[in-house]
Amino acid sequence: MANLTLRLMLGGLLLAGRNKGLRDLFRLTAEAFGQEPPDLRGLSRDKILLKYARFTRAEAERSLAKGTVQAVREKLHIGSLRLGQDLRSRLPIRSRVDAAAALRTLYRLLAIDLALDARGEVTIRHCSLADHYTPEVCRFMSAMDEGIVAGLSNGRLVFTRRLTENADRCLARIEWEGENE
Repeated sequence: MANLTLRLMLGGLLLAGRNKGLRDLFRLTAEAFGQEPPDLRGLSRDKILLKYARFTRAEAERSLAKGTVQAVREKLHIGSLRLGQDLRSRLPIRSRVDAAAALRTLYRLLAIDLALDARGEVTIRHCSLADHYTPEVCRFMSAMDEGIVAGLSNGRLVFTRRLTENADRCLARIEWEGENE
């Protein structure tokens, strides 16, 4: 179980920061795509999530068509890596259990049901983005997942199954730093 201070801080994040966190994520994502974020004032969490799904799909498809995948994925990864590092510096994350609790909370903000065990096995049974993403867009946008995991946990996220590829769940693994040493 995550430490008490972390659990209290994460609970506060869920209560107070849902829309602000989504707006910040939207801004970070739009910047990586070289776009201005849309006006989100007055929108509910569900409307922001829908707008985010549509925006990221359109921009990822544009990048795929233009052949700028590597450059944009790098920007998405770096931005989300910095976000994860920033969160890690402000939260009392002292263990893999703490990192897992933080990741579950962050994904809950996106209406993504992420389960993560102590070995680093990740299962996602529901993802608010999956109905809007093609398999290619999902793989493209996973640069953000990889960055946030690296920033928060110093781990490397590797997907093996995806909801967007007609699987009943996403499966992935976090390879924790120092795990194979």
